[in-house]
Amino acid sequence: MKKLVFIAVLAIVSLSEVNAQEGVLNGGFNLGIPTGDVSDYSDFTMGAELNYMFPVYEGVTVGPSVQYSHFFGKEYDFGDITVESSDTSFLPISGAARFNVSEDFVLGANLGYAIGLDEGNDGGFYYRPLIGYKIGSSSQLNLSYSGINNDGYNFSNVSLGVMFGL
Repeated sequence: MKKLVFIAVLAIVSLSEVNAQEGVLNGGFNLGIPTGDVSDYSDFTMGAELNYMFPVYEGVTVGPSVQYSHFFGKEYDFGDITVESSDTSFLPISGAARFNVSEDFVLGANLGYAIGLDEGNDGGFYYRPLIGYKIGSSSQLNLSYSGINNDGYNFSNVSLGVMFGL
């Protein structure tokens, strides 16, 4: 797993060095509410993202993306006993595409694989559609739904985030 993370980071750094004058590096953070299967065990998610986007056509960019996604476990009270679900973390590595539908709005999607960072967490297929609203020349608010399919179990959430040009 460490080799895969190293290769992904190396690929992003290499692409940025080769096409530094063409691409745009951006990063951001998001907060979310778990949905689907994981909502029984988690009540809050947090994440961070780093993208390097290349223009391929007017208003269209694509590029590699690395994220960190953390699902916080819930606490359950049974009288005098409190039981806490485990936190779960993933490192999604994906391809990202963004489409400017107007001067203010962006539609996008990420597809890839999320590496499980916890013991016994194998990771799974990662997807994330999003809509963004530009709040400045290099910043944007994003509303997204992300999902990770992990052996028939779905880690998904709805999140609100902010992205900044770096």
